[in-house]
Amino acid sequence: MELTLKKDFMLTDINKNVTRDGKPFLRLVLNDSEGTRHNGIMFDSSRLAFEPSGGDVVTVEGVLQQYAGQTQLKITMMEKKENADPSLFLPTSGLDADKLLKELKDLLDERVKTDYLKTFINLFFSDEKVVDKFKKSPAAKAVHHAYVNGLLEHTLSVAKLAVLMGDYYGEKANTEHLLFGALFHDMGKIVELDSKLGFDYTDSGKLLGHLIQGIMLFRNLADKIEGFPEEVKDLVCHMIASHHGFLEFGSPKKPKTIEALILHHIDDIDAKINTFSSIFNKDEVQEAGWSGYDRLLERQIFKHGYKEEQ
Repeated sequence: MELTLKKDFMLTDINKNVTRDGKPFLRLVLNDSEGTRHNGIMFDSSRLAFEPSGGDVVTVEGVLQQYAGQTQLKITMMEKKENADPSLFLPTSGLDADKLLKELKDLLDERVKTDYLKTFINLFFSDEKVVDKFKKSPAAKAVHHAYVNGLLEHTLSVAKLAVLMGDYYGEKANTEHLLFGALFHDMGKIVELDSKLGFDYTDSGKLLGHLIQGIMLFRNLADKIEGFPEEVKDLVCHMIASHHGFLEFGSPKKPKTIEALILHHIDDIDAKINTFSSIFNKDEVQEAGWSGYDRLLERQIFKHGYKEEQ
């Protein structure tokens, strides 16, 4: 049974194409104010009174239907809403970004003692424009921590895990270096993704990606600090470059130091746990219930009802 829908959305991921008989159509993603993303398609898009762009807020009428196992909205009408605020259509976590930032700064201040590293941290947090982007950026376009201040939340989690792992392995791992890897491993996301466009990729993000962009951000800052050893710069850059772990996952290098290996795994576990939680919320999974099949994870996931005794 098909359901009709009329609702306001923000547009992202716009793909313009033509049918076999030469008629233009659009594929796009519709983001509602509750943080839900819908795949949309509109045939005969030449009848639109405006040229759709990422970040546009529109009123849409259409029919929800199943296509290739996925729900999509077949759009029959779309009108642009002038002077609408796109930020109202960005998903949020509900967490206080200022509190998250203070916790991260306090952790770094407590654990980083080397002079040139402390100078780097002070220089980084003194750049208000960069810090503002850091606070507002998602950690990904989709999948994990894909919401406003998701990057900050993820970075703090990875930094906490870095301290735990560094303390556990003691002299085998340099916790200060590991914390720098945690801080900058995804920092390139602040230039790879544009929150104003609904977490869409920037041109430089498409061309370079956040690993290269993160290395550039780190080196540009580290090169300003007198006495910052070149070898330490390379070690931190290696952590950024290798944190995806495998060439097929986008890393140009596999982890070749203990700190890089640890960073890869703590980044992955934090991202995966957030992904599980997001799927449970999206599918409204109750205790002792299963999610739907997730194509990225290639599995269903189970939410058991057992809690630790207090």
